[in-house]
Amino acid sequence: MSNAPLTVGLDIGGTRLKGGVIDARGRVLARDVEATRPGQSLRELEKQLDALVGRLVAAGGGELSGIGASITGPVDPDVGCVYLPGKIRGLDQHRTVPYLRKRWRVPVTADNDGRLAAYAEWRAGAGKGVDNLVVFTLGTGIGSGVVLDGRLLTDRHFQRGTQCGHLVIQVDGPRCLTGAQGTGESLASVTALVQEVRGALARGLPLDFPAEKPAHEIVFPDIVAALRRKDPLVTEIFERWLDRFAAVMLNAFYAYTPDLILLAGGPTKAAPLFLKKLEARLNQAAFRVPVGYTIPVRVAKLGEDAGWIGAALRVQELHSGTQEAIAA
Repeated sequence: MSNAPLTVGLDIGGTRLKGGVIDARGRVLARDVEATRPGQSLRELEKQLDALVGRLVAAGGGELSGIGASITGPVDPDVGCVYLPGKIRGLDQHRTVPYLRKRWRVPVTADNDGRLAAYAEWRAGAGKGVDNLVVFTLGTGIGSGVVLDGRLLTDRHFQRGTQCGHLVIQVDGPRCLTGAQGTGESLASVTALVQEVRGALARGLPLDFPAEKPAHEIVFPDIVAALRRKDPLVTEIFERWLDRFAAVMLNAFYAYTPDLILLAGGPTKAAPLFLKKLEARLNQAAFRVPVGYTIPVRVAKLGEDAGWIGAALRVQELHSGTQEAIAA
Protein backbone atom coordinates (compact mmCIF):
# COMPACT_ATOMS: atom_id res chain seq x y z
CA MET A 1 0.00 0.00 0.00
CA SER A 2 1.25 3.49 -0.92
CA ASN A 3 0.97 6.61 1.23
CA ALA A 4 -1.25 8.35 -1.32
CA PRO A 5 -4.17 10.00 0.52
CA LEU A 6 -7.58 8.45 -0.08
CA THR A 7 -11.03 9.80 0.76
CA VAL A 8 -13.95 7.45 1.23
CA GLY A 9 -17.54 8.48 0.56
CA LEU A 10 -20.47 6.57 2.03
CA ASP A 11 -24.14 6.71 1.03
CA ILE A 12 -26.30 5.29 3.83
CA GLY A 13 -29.72 4.43 2.45
CA GLY A 14 -32.68 2.45 3.67
CA THR A 15 -32.00 -0.64 1.58
CA ARG A 16 -28.36 -0.32 0.53
CA LEU A 17 -24.99 0.99 1.61
CA LYS A 18 -23.08 2.48 -1.30
CA GLY A 19 -19.57 3.81 -1.23
CA GLY A 20 -16.47 4.64 -3.14
CA VAL A 21 -12.96 5.99 -2.78
CA ILE A 22 -11.31 8.92 -4.54
CA ASP A 23 -7.77 10.21 -4.66
CA ALA A 24 -6.57 13.75 -3.92
CA ARG A 25 -7.55 14.87 -7.44
CA GLY A 26 -11.07 13.53 -7.12
CA ARG A 27 -10.58 10.53 -9.38
CA VAL A 28 -12.77 7.54 -8.56
CA LEU A 29 -10.60 4.53 -7.72
CA ALA A 30 -13.20 2.00 -6.57
CA ARG A 31 -16.90 1.54 -5.79
CA ASP A 32 -18.79 -0.95 -3.65
CA VAL A 33 -22.38 -1.62 -2.58
CA GLU A 34 -24.18 -4.01 -0.27
CA ALA A 35 -27.72 -4.51 0.95
CA THR A 36 -28.92 -3.64 4.42
CA ARG A 37 -31.37 -5.89 6.23
CA PRO A 38 -34.78 -4.54 7.32
CA GLY A 39 -34.85 -4.16 11.09
CA GLN A 40 -31.13 -4.70 11.58
CA SER A 41 -29.53 -3.24 14.68
CA LEU A 42 -27.35 -0.17 14.73
CA ARG A 43 -24.45 -2.37 15.77
CA GLU A 44 -24.95 -4.39 12.61
CA LEU A 45 -24.91 -1.14 10.65
CA GLU A 46 -21.61 -0.18 12.28
CA LYS A 47 -20.09 -3.53 11.27
CA GLN A 48 -21.25 -3.01 7.70
CA LEU A 49 -19.85 0.52 7.59
CA ASP A 50 -16.48 -0.66 8.93
CA ALA A 51 -16.29 -3.53 6.46
CA LEU A 52 -17.21 -1.27 3.54
CA VAL A 53 -14.61 1.37 4.48
CA GLY A 54 -11.98 -1.35 4.87
CA ARG A 55 -12.70 -2.83 1.46
CA LEU A 56 -12.63 0.55 -0.23
CA VAL A 57 -9.31 1.57 1.33
CA ALA A 58 -7.81 -1.76 0.30
CA ALA A 59 -9.10 -1.33 -3.24
CA GLY A 60 -7.73 2.22 -3.41
CA GLY A 61 -4.26 1.13 -2.39
CA GLY A 62 -3.42 4.20 -0.33
CA GLU A 63 -3.82 5.72 3.13
CA LEU A 64 -7.22 6.83 4.41
CA SER A 65 -7.32 10.60 4.96
CA GLY A 66 -11.05 11.29 5.45
CA ILE A 67 -14.59 9.91 5.32
CA GLY A 68 -17.73 11.65 4.11
CA ALA A 69 -21.22 10.27 4.74
CA SER A 70 -24.39 10.95 2.76
CA ILE A 71 -27.49 10.30 4.89
CA THR A 72 -31.18 10.94 4.41
CA GLY A 73 -33.05 13.45 6.59
CA PRO A 74 -31.80 16.51 8.50
CA VAL A 75 -28.11 15.84 9.12
CA ASP A 76 -25.76 17.51 11.61
CA PRO A 77 -22.30 17.37 9.94
CA ASP A 78 -20.67 16.56 13.29
CA VAL A 79 -23.23 13.98 14.43
CA GLY A 80 -25.20 12.35 11.61
CA CYS A 81 -28.95 12.14 11.02
CA VAL A 82 -30.80 13.95 13.81
CA TYR A 83 -34.46 13.49 12.82
CA LEU A 84 -35.96 10.89 10.53
CA PRO A 85 -39.66 10.13 11.02
CA GLY A 86 -41.00 7.11 9.19
CA LYS A 87 -37.90 6.08 7.23
CA ILE A 88 -34.80 4.25 8.49
CA ARG A 89 -35.62 3.00 11.95
CA GLY A 90 -33.26 4.26 14.64
CA LEU A 91 -30.78 5.99 12.34
CA ASP A 92 -31.47 9.35 13.98
CA GLN A 93 -30.36 7.83 17.28
CA HIS A 94 -26.97 6.81 15.90
CA ARG A 95 -23.99 9.17 16.27
CA THR A 96 -22.57 8.11 12.94
CA VAL A 97 -19.89 10.79 12.59
CA PRO A 98 -18.37 10.41 16.09
CA TYR A 99 -18.41 6.65 15.64
CA LEU A 100 -16.50 6.79 12.34
CA ARG A 101 -14.05 9.37 13.70
CA LYS A 102 -13.22 7.20 16.68
CA ARG A 103 -13.01 4.01 14.65
CA TRP A 104 -10.85 5.33 11.78
CA ARG A 105 -9.01 8.30 13.36
CA VAL A 106 -9.51 10.60 10.35
CA PRO A 107 -11.66 13.68 9.65
CA VAL A 108 -15.31 12.74 9.08
CA THR A 109 -18.28 14.85 8.04
CA ALA A 110 -21.85 14.05 7.01
CA ASP A 111 -24.68 15.82 5.24
CA ASN A 112 -28.08 15.29 3.68
CA ASP A 113 -28.08 12.98 0.66
CA GLY A 114 -29.90 15.41 -1.64
CA ARG A 115 -27.57 18.26 -0.71
CA LEU A 116 -24.49 16.12 -1.33
CA ALA A 117 -25.85 14.88 -4.66
CA ALA A 118 -26.25 18.52 -5.67
CA TYR A 119 -22.73 19.28 -4.47
CA ALA A 120 -21.33 16.38 -6.50
CA GLU A 121 -23.13 17.45 -9.66
CA TRP A 122 -21.99 21.04 -9.14
CA ARG A 123 -18.35 20.14 -8.57
CA ALA A 124 -17.95 17.22 -10.94
CA GLY A 125 -21.11 16.48 -12.88
CA ALA A 126 -23.78 17.96 -15.12
CA GLY A 127 -23.98 21.17 -13.05
CA LYS A 128 -20.26 21.94 -13.12
CA GLY A 129 -19.75 25.68 -13.58
CA VAL A 130 -23.42 26.54 -12.90
CA ASP A 131 -23.72 29.02 -10.04
CA ASN A 132 -27.48 28.62 -9.50
CA LEU A 133 -28.55 25.00 -9.49
CA VAL A 134 -31.37 22.84 -8.10
CA VAL A 135 -30.99 19.06 -8.05
CA PHE A 136 -33.90 16.70 -7.35
CA THR A 137 -33.17 13.11 -6.32
CA LEU A 138 -35.99 10.74 -7.21
CA GLY A 139 -36.44 7.58 -5.19
CA THR A 140 -38.68 6.54 -2.32
CA GLY A 141 -39.24 10.24 -1.72
CA ILE A 142 -38.05 13.47 -3.33
CA GLY A 143 -34.69 14.78 -2.14
CA SER A 144 -33.10 18.04 -3.19
CA GLY A 145 -30.05 20.23 -2.93
CA VAL A 146 -29.41 23.81 -4.01
CA VAL A 147 -26.42 25.87 -5.09
CA LEU A 148 -27.13 29.60 -5.02
CA ASP A 149 -24.73 32.27 -6.24
CA GLY A 150 -21.92 29.73 -6.32
CA ARG A 151 -22.48 28.50 -2.75
CA LEU A 152 -23.96 25.25 -1.49
CA LEU A 153 -26.95 26.15 0.67
CA THR A 154 -26.63 25.03 4.29
CA ASP A 155 -28.06 26.34 7.56
CA ARG A 156 -27.99 25.79 11.31
CA HIS A 157 -31.28 23.84 11.15
CA PHE A 158 -29.79 21.38 8.61
CA GLN A 159 -32.61 21.79 6.06
CA ARG A 160 -31.98 24.70 3.71
CA GLY A 161 -32.37 23.59 0.10
CA THR A 162 -33.12 19.96 1.01
CA GLN A 163 -36.89 20.22 1.51
CA CYS A 164 -38.24 20.75 -2.01
CA GLY A 165 -40.04 17.43 -1.70
CA HIS A 166 -42.07 18.93 1.16
CA LEU A 167 -43.32 21.94 -0.77
CA VAL A 168 -47.12 21.86 -0.60
CA ILE A 169 -48.82 21.53 -3.99
CA GLN A 170 -52.36 20.61 -2.82
CA VAL A 171 -53.59 21.99 0.50
CA ASP A 172 -56.19 19.25 1.03
CA GLY A 173 -54.06 16.42 -0.35
CA PRO A 174 -52.91 13.24 1.39
CA ARG A 175 -50.99 13.57 4.61
CA CYS A 176 -47.20 13.38 4.47
CA LEU A 177 -44.94 11.85 7.12
CA THR A 178 -44.09 15.45 8.07
CA GLY A 179 -47.69 15.98 9.15
CA ALA A 180 -48.47 18.41 6.33
CA GLN A 181 -51.03 17.66 3.63
CA GLY A 182 -50.45 17.60 -0.12
CA THR A 183 -46.67 17.76 -0.19
CA GLY A 184 -44.58 16.85 -3.20
CA GLU A 185 -43.51 13.62 -1.53
CA SER A 186 -47.09 12.55 -0.84
CA LEU A 187 -48.30 13.34 -4.35
CA ALA A 188 -45.36 13.47 -6.77
CA SER A 189 -42.77 10.98 -5.56
CA VAL A 190 -42.16 7.75 -7.43
CA THR A 191 -43.72 6.01 -4.42
CA ALA A 192 -46.90 8.04 -4.92
CA LEU A 193 -46.98 7.08 -8.61
CA VAL A 194 -46.54 3.38 -7.83
CA GLN A 195 -49.24 3.50 -5.15
CA GLU A 196 -51.70 5.14 -7.53
CA VAL A 197 -51.09 2.51 -10.20
CA ARG A 198 -51.38 -0.30 -7.65
CA GLY A 199 -54.66 1.17 -6.42
CA ALA A 200 -56.10 1.33 -9.92
CA LEU A 201 -55.07 -2.26 -10.58
CA ALA A 202 -56.51 -3.44 -7.25
CA ARG A 203 -59.84 -1.81 -8.16
CA GLY A 204 -59.97 -3.95 -11.27
CA LEU A 205 -59.24 -1.30 -13.87
CA PRO A 206 -57.93 -2.85 -17.10
CA LEU A 207 -54.25 -1.89 -16.90
CA ASP A 208 -51.77 -3.72 -19.11
CA PHE A 209 -49.82 -5.76 -16.56
CA PRO A 210 -49.19 -9.53 -16.48
CA ALA A 211 -52.28 -11.24 -15.03
CA GLU A 212 -50.18 -13.33 -12.66
CA LYS A 213 -48.58 -10.28 -11.02
CA PRO A 214 -50.58 -9.02 -8.01
CA ALA A 215 -51.10 -5.30 -7.54
CA HIS A 216 -48.84 -5.06 -4.47
CA GLU A 217 -45.87 -6.34 -6.49
CA ILE A 218 -46.04 -3.63 -9.16
CA VAL A 219 -42.89 -1.44 -9.15
CA PHE A 220 -41.67 1.51 -11.20
CA PRO A 221 -39.98 -0.56 -13.96
CA ASP A 222 -43.34 -2.33 -14.54
CA ILE A 223 -44.95 1.07 -15.03
CA VAL A 224 -42.22 2.07 -17.47
CA ALA A 225 -42.81 -1.11 -19.46
CA ALA A 226 -46.56 -0.39 -19.60
CA LEU A 227 -45.88 3.16 -20.77
CA ARG A 228 -43.71 1.82 -23.56
CA ARG A 229 -46.60 -0.49 -24.53
CA LYS A 230 -48.71 2.69 -24.62
CA ASP A 231 -51.26 1.42 -22.11
CA PRO A 232 -53.88 4.24 -22.04
CA LEU A 233 -54.79 4.08 -18.34
CA VAL A 234 -51.20 3.85 -17.14
CA THR A 235 -50.37 6.76 -19.44
CA GLU A 236 -53.25 8.77 -17.98
CA ILE A 237 -52.03 8.17 -14.42
CA PHE A 238 -48.45 8.96 -15.42
CA GLU A 239 -49.43 12.25 -17.09
CA ARG A 240 -51.21 13.36 -13.90
CA TRP A 241 -48.09 12.45 -11.95
CA LEU A 242 -45.99 14.56 -14.31
CA ASP A 243 -48.34 17.50 -13.68
CA ARG A 244 -47.77 17.17 -9.94
CA PHE A 245 -44.00 16.83 -10.19
CA ALA A 246 -43.90 19.83 -12.53
CA ALA A 247 -45.71 21.78 -9.77
CA VAL A 248 -42.93 20.84 -7.33
CA MET A 249 -40.32 22.05 -9.83
CA LEU A 250 -42.27 25.28 -10.40
CA ASN A 251 -42.33 26.03 -6.66
CA ALA A 252 -38.60 25.33 -6.43
CA PHE A 253 -38.02 27.64 -9.39
CA TYR A 254 -39.85 30.47 -7.64
CA ALA A 255 -37.91 29.82 -4.44
CA TYR A 256 -34.43 29.71 -5.98
CA THR A 257 -34.64 30.84 -9.66
CA PRO A 258 -31.99 28.32 -10.79
CA ASP A 259 -30.24 28.49 -14.14
CA LEU A 260 -30.47 24.70 -14.37
CA ILE A 261 -32.56 21.93 -12.80
CA LEU A 262 -31.12 18.42 -12.66
CA LEU A 263 -32.95 15.16 -11.96
CA ALA A 264 -31.00 12.34 -10.33
CA GLY A 265 -31.77 8.85 -9.08
CA GLY A 266 -32.67 5.47 -10.50
CA PRO A 267 -35.97 6.54 -12.17
CA THR A 268 -34.03 8.85 -14.50
CA LYS A 269 -33.06 5.75 -16.46
CA ALA A 270 -36.52 6.21 -18.00
CA ALA A 271 -35.93 9.93 -18.64
CA PRO A 272 -36.69 9.71 -22.40
CA LEU A 273 -40.31 9.10 -21.39
CA PHE A 274 -40.73 12.23 -19.29
CA LEU A 275 -37.84 14.72 -19.34
CA LYS A 276 -39.01 16.88 -22.24
CA LYS A 277 -42.58 16.80 -20.97
CA LEU A 278 -41.50 18.07 -17.55
CA GLU A 279 -39.39 20.80 -19.10
CA ALA A 280 -42.30 21.87 -21.31
CA ARG A 281 -44.71 22.00 -18.36
CA LEU A 282 -42.27 24.07 -16.30
CA ASN A 283 -41.49 26.52 -19.09
CA GLN A 284 -45.15 26.95 -19.96
CA ALA A 285 -46.15 27.78 -16.38
CA ALA A 286 -43.19 29.74 -14.97
CA PHE A 287 -43.46 33.52 -14.68
CA ARG A 288 -40.02 34.90 -15.44
CA VAL A 289 -38.09 37.88 -16.76
CA PRO A 290 -37.16 38.19 -19.53
CA VAL A 291 -40.36 36.55 -20.69
CA GLY A 292 -39.87 33.18 -22.32
CA TYR A 293 -36.23 32.41 -21.57
CA THR A 294 -35.69 28.67 -21.29
CA ILE A 295 -35.36 26.98 -17.91
CA PRO A 296 -33.41 23.82 -18.77
CA VAL A 297 -34.19 20.50 -17.08
CA ARG A 298 -31.55 17.81 -17.55
CA VAL A 299 -30.57 14.41 -16.20
CA ALA A 300 -27.75 14.45 -13.67
CA LYS A 301 -24.47 12.89 -14.75
CA LEU A 302 -23.22 10.93 -11.75
CA GLY A 303 -26.19 8.62 -11.30
CA GLU A 304 -26.34 6.55 -8.13
CA ASP A 305 -22.76 7.54 -7.29
CA ALA A 306 -23.71 11.18 -6.68
CA GLY A 307 -24.34 10.84 -2.92
CA TRP A 308 -21.08 9.20 -1.97
CA ILE A 309 -19.05 11.26 -4.45
CA GLY A 310 -20.51 14.44 -2.96
CA ALA A 311 -19.70 13.20 0.55
CA ALA A 312 -16.10 12.44 -0.38
CA LEU A 313 -15.57 15.75 -2.17
CA ARG A 314 -17.16 17.66 0.68
CA VAL A 315 -14.88 16.23 3.35
CA GLN A 316 -11.90 16.91 1.09
CA GLU A 317 -12.92 20.55 0.75
CA LEU A 318 -13.73 21.12 4.39
CA HIS A 319 -10.51 19.58 5.65
CA SER A 320 -8.06 20.70 2.99
CA GLY A 321 -9.25 24.27 2.57
CA THR A 322 -8.97 23.95 -1.20
CA GLN A 323 -11.23 23.14 -4.09
CA GLU A 324 -8.96 21.43 -6.54
CA ALA A 325 -9.99 20.65 -10.07
CA ILE A 326 -12.10 17.53 -10.10
CA ALA A 327 -11.63 14.80 -12.66
CA ALA A 328 -15.15 14.01 -13.85
